[in-house]
Amino acid sequence: MRMWDDILDARDMGASLPGTEERTREWIAERLASGKLVGFMVKTEDGRIVGSGCIWIREQVPLPFTAHLETPYLMSMYTEPEFRRKGVAKLIAETAIEWCRSHGYERISLDASEEGKSLYEKLGFVPGFSMRLQL
Repeated sequence: MRMWDDILDARDMGASLPGTEERTREWIAERLASGKLVGFMVKTEDGRIVGSGCIWIREQVPLPFTAHLETPYLMSMYTEPEFRRKGVAKLIAETAIEWCRSHGYERISLDASEEGKSLYEKLGFVPGFSMRLQL
């Protein structure tokens, strides 16, 4: 939810709709239980979570360049403000990429904030409507 707070504030769009946090928790719980959502967290030595991100395995239509009918989507990347620009998001993204590669996926997509685009480009994602990394 902090990710959305930052994005909404940055766009001066105001507060989120009532019930968003509850719907989000339900959505996450369902996908974690089904194995369609994998979370990654970075903790400090004292156990404080300072960054996180997820891979959501989404259904896709058959495509001519992959046998998979599902595709990983990197989402909900967030780093606590005092830990930004210290490699937290890079560590999460690299770990997520390796997870996808080790599970046989050929590509990952994401939608990047303006603040995150340069990191993803450095990791090999190609800019576009949705950024992708060919694995």
